Amino acid sequence: MNIDLEELMKMDDAQESKISFADIKKVIIDYWSYIWSKKWFVVVAVVVGIVLGVINAYTYKPTYTATYKFSIESKSGGGGGGLSALSMLAGINSSSGTFSGDNLVELFRSRSMVEMALLKPIVLDGDTMNLLEYKILADSLRLKCDEENAKEEDTTKFHLPSICDVTFPYGQDRESFSREQDSILMGITAEMMKKNIEIEKIDKKLSYANFSVSSKDEVFAKEFSSAMINTVFDFYLRSKRENTQRNIDEFQSRADSIRKELNKSLYAAAHYRDLNMNPSKSVLGVEQLKYQTDIQINTSAYSEIVKNIEVMKLDMAKSEPLIQEIDVPRYPLANDKKGKVKTGIKYGFALGFLTVIILCGIHFVQGLCKEETDNETAE
Repeated sequence: MNIDLEELMKMDDAQESKISFADIKKVIIDYWSYIWSKKWFVVVAVVVGIVLGVINAYTYKPTYTATYKFSIESKSGGGGGGLSALSMLAGINSSSGTFSGDNLVELFRSRSMVEMALLKPIVLDGDTMNLLEYKILADSLRLKCDEENAKEEDTTKFHLPSICDVTFPYGQDRESFSREQDSILMGITAEMMKKNIEIEKIDKKLSYANFSVSSKDEVFAKEFSSAMINTVFDFYLRSKRENTQRNIDEFQSRADSIRKELNKSLYAAAHYRDLNMNPSKSVLGVEQLKYQTDIQINTSAYSEIVKNIEVMKLDMAKSEPLIQEIDVPRYPLANDKKGKVKTGIKYGFALGFLTVIILCGIHFVQGLCKEETDNETAE
């Protein structure tokens, strides 16, 4: 009786498949039995993990985040379009969109803006201090100042002179800061810009942006974010007004000059008429016409400049804030506080699973050792 070779191969494959499934089932049962015999190790690991998770959640100091959502003014000032060609020829800068869009976003990344905000006041329990000094206290940066190695630790951590020997009294002029004060202020500012401050424009096509400040201290996060918003806002308004006022002053100076020339022309024309009462000579009419032409030109120029001055004053009066707050942070701030139950379950599951993996590894090694021992005995 002849048996097809292909059928024999199929029979062998089926037999090997049955053997493989049987082996897998045997291995699973073997490992399950071993783990079940060590179940108390797993139980203890889960309990220990739950306890560690609860302790971690209890001792964890959350990070608070204060977020401002604001809109950015995209249109330029209304008075700019009313400026005449005379003002363009005069070289007057009428642009009012200096800090619009992405330029405004960059102001929040400016070191000088952060430093100015850190020197803003905060009142706690009747005491006034600047936010920089409050941050130093809140972060316990002087906690180890009484220890022998405090200075070395602080210098290593901040790459700055010892913070134990430097204070920042409220009301001290920024220009009067010592070299050590400057170094510490710049160091803390750089650290905050890198880790604690975030500014992003939500969509380039939209005029909305988010500004966030994160800190382990809830009060500092809220107060500094408010100080930063006000600092940038005030800087914009001051810069915008100074730019417009500078243009107005330039126009006013030119108007005064033209007015002087106009007055000279008027007095000259009147004086010429008084000295030349005989109008029969043609040359007298020509001179009179020259004075009248000067008067007309100066009057027209003066009228245009005065009109532009009034337009710019109206533009300044109607100028709206660049930053319009939409969402402001309120207590309690958003934070990453860990729940005790949830954290305990996570830690318990993680440590229990790790224990099972370790037990499986131990059992696998034991199996290899037993197999080697059996082989040596058989030989």
